[in-house]
Amino acid sequence: MPEMSDCVLTFDALHTVGGTFESVIDRGADFLVCVKNNASSLRKTLVKHLDRRQKTVLRAETFDCLHGRQEKRSLEMAPLLPGQTGWPHTHVACRVTRRRRQIRRGEVVGESELRIIYVGSFAADKYSADTVLKMIRGHWGIENGLHHRKDRSMDEDRCRSAAKKTGRVMCCLRSIAALVFGRTRESLRVVQRRLSSKTHLLISLFSCRSLDDWERKIKPYKLKSAG
Repeated sequence: MPEMSDCVLTFDALHTVGGTFESVIDRGADFLVCVKNNASSLRKTLVKHLDRRQKTVLRAETFDCLHGRQEKRSLEMAPLLPGQTGWPHTHVACRVTRRRRQIRRGEVVGESELRIIYVGSFAADKYSADTVLKMIRGHWGIENGLHHRKDRSMDEDRCRSAAKKTGRVMCCLRSIAALVFGRTRESLRVVQRRLSSKTHLLISLFSCRSLDDWERKIKPYKLKSAG
C-alpha cells in the first residue's frame, strides 16, 4: 500500500482484521469498516456502546425517493477507545439504519429495515455525522457500480487466473470494462461489438491521459450525459 495521508479507506467486513487496521494506519490513512459476524465480539461491543450513548450520539439522515422506492438512512456516531473494544485504532462507532419502502401505483407493497455497524479510526469530532454518512454511501456506490457488476456480469469470483499470477492484470481490465460500460447510454451489446471489431478504439484508451480525454477525442460511444 502507498502512503495515503489524510485519506479514509472504506472496505467490507471481510477485511475486519487487526493486521489490516495496522497497515492502514502505518500508511498515514484512516479506516471506516463494516463489522459483521466474522468479528462478532467487536460487533456486540459496538452495539452496546451505541445503545448506552443514545443521549449523546451524533446523528445524520438522508432521504431518497427513486425508481418506486423510498429510502431513509439514519446514522448514529459515538466516540470510543481501543481499550473498550480490544481492537487497535478503533476510535468511533457508527450504526446506519436503513428503512426502505417499495411503492407501486401509489401504494406501499413492501417495507424493510436493516442495521449495519461500522468502526472507524478517526476521532468522532474530526468529521461531521453528515460527512461520515456520505463516506458510507460512497462506498456502496462503488460496490454497486463496480464490484457487483464485475462479480455478476463478468463472473470474477470464479476466475482462477490468480493461480497464474495474472489475477491483478485481469482485475484491472475488468475494472476498466465495468467503468466504460457504466458511462455509455448505448446498449452494452452494441458497444461490445464495436470495440471488439475496432480494437484500435480500445487500444487508444491506454495512450490517453484520462477516460474523459479518450471519450472526447475518440468518441467510442454516446455518453449518458449526452442529450
